[in-house]
Amino acid sequence: MPRVAVVRQAKLMNMRWFLRGLGPVLGLLGLLVGGVGCGPRAIRGDLEHHNISDEDLLALLPQGQEAVVDIDVAALRSWPPSRSLLDLLPGSARAKLGELVADPLADIDSVGLGFQGLGTSGVEATLLVRGRLHSSKLWQSMQARPASREVTYHGMAIVEDSTQAVARLTEQTLVVGSRLQVRQIIDIFRGVDHGVRKQSSLMTALAMAPSGKSGRPPILAAVLLSPDLHHRLHDAGMLRVLDEAQAVALAMAVGDGFDIGVVASYPMLAIAGEAVAQIKAQAAELAGRPLAKLLSLDRFVMPLVAVAVPKSPKRPTPELHLAYRLPGDDLTDLLRRLSELKRALPASPPDAVPTTGAPTDSATPPGDRTLQRK
Repeated sequence: MPRVAVVRQAKLMNMRWFLRGLGPVLGLLGLLVGGVGCGPRAIRGDLEHHNISDEDLLALLPQGQEAVVDIDVAALRSWPPSRSLLDLLPGSARAKLGELVADPLADIDSVGLGFQGLGTSGVEATLLVRGRLHSSKLWQSMQARPASREVTYHGMAIVEDSTQAVARLTEQTLVVGSRLQVRQIIDIFRGVDHGVRKQSSLMTALAMAPSGKSGRPPILAAVLLSPDLHHRLHDAGMLRVLDEAQAVALAMAVGDGFDIGVVASYPMLAIAGEAVAQIKAQAAELAGRPLAKLLSLDRFVMPLVAVAVPKSPKRPTPELHLAYRLPGDDLTDLLRRLSELKRALPASPPDAVPTTGAPTDSATPPGDRTLQRK
């Protein structure tokens, strides 16, 4: 073989070995270069692919809650008294709502609330709201706080300070709570953790709430009574009937007036019976007060019914069942009296949110959702 050909072949062999050695390096560079263009978008897309639905707000609350409240605001829109009840809120509360929506009844679909530390000085509340929200106002309000900052967690923007955080899970769902709770909710929403629906003790309490004739009641709540909360309720005097209660559930149904049902679980039937006797005695004492009789308020107290129910195959512990029904005419009269009382009180600062007009008398109330005992 000619010498020139031998030299050329040697150079080609050296080049092949050189390129072969660079193969892994070039491959890594290719991945890095490719990742620069699509990495963040691909990561965010992968995170969003595992998102759970925001239809059930309670499912997004972290485990460890001591109380939850589930409000179906959409079911309350066509109930005429809703507007009057909303107007009874203090101006400061309506101003806070104004940071979220123009009209709470029209723009909010559902609300989920979770509470921790009940009975202590460190009560922690977490709020989830779903609807047509003005989240930019709340976002800007948080940004204006001293030492606030914007961060990203699992691809989701958060504005926070040392005590509170705000994040928008979807276009229609907002969460407000502590920095830890908001991050936990994002974990749940991203599908990497389970929410309060997996907290069996609290869900068992919530299941005690009475059901409605047609669909679920618009307002549901449940509370697990901790030693701290027992102590605080005992000090309140009127709520000493809950001294031995283990859990309490509440449901409110609307229709012609409203129905409120409360169920409390007790370790023994005798204790539940004692609680019933206390409730009846307190109701009679309240209705018999001279001021109550003078203002004809006694008729708003007497519809209260309380009974003690033994345990059964469907009821693991004895329960106290408390029912209160206020018909439409009585409710209208009560709201009128409360409005007059509010006008008689010292005027509060001007409302930040303009009051919308009340619905006309032709508004059609939802079907009667009288609560049913289980």
